[in-house]
Amino acid sequence: MKNNKLSSRDILLVLLYLPGKSGKFNEPIEGRTRLTKMMFIFKKEISKKINKLDRGSLPEFFAYDYGPFSKDLFDDLRFFESIDFIKENEDNGSTVAEAEMGEYMYDINNQRGFEENVDVFNVEPPSAVSFSLTEKGEKYVKDELIGVLEEEQKEFLSQFKKKINVLSLDAILEYVYKKYPKYATKSKIKDNYL
Repeated sequence: MKNNKLSSRDILLVLLYLPGKSGKFNEPIEGRTRLTKMMFIFKKEISKKINKLDRGSLPEFFAYDYGPFSKDLFDDLRFFESIDFIKENEDNGSTVAEAEMGEYMYDINNQRGFEENVDVFNVEPPSAVSFSLTEKGEKYVKDELIGVLEEEQKEFLSQFKKKINVLSLDAILEYVYKKYPKYATKSKIKDNYL
């Protein structure tokens, strides 16, 4: 690490690495929507408490179909999957909620050209997913990133992850929509929460 500051990408890896509700390291974050809202809340509220953070690297968010959304974050996820730092785990026993489907379609459509975009009505709902670090990703976080943070910052981020993983997705969406209404303006489900 060149300047001893964590980037947004680093924080994503650190949050995946730290324990949450189970108390175990590398506890998965369940779902694209939960992960997106976690990083949104991190940017808006939590980042101020991390003194070794490059705030200029934080992802940009914009109002979208299911509240705040970040193309930067999805690009980071794809990058980390491509270098085998993050894995997307499918739960074949369940399918995603409506909010998850919207973010899934955004991700699918942006991996293809305009003429190949997928119609949401012609796609089988994906299985629910969770995100966790691979062995290679865990090693990188342990060797390169986690030592940059002070112990109280690690504990603070771990408590943040625990709260995100314990709360229902509905509770997270309601919190975000009510506290940051400008990011809910384009939401297809805002009437459920506002």
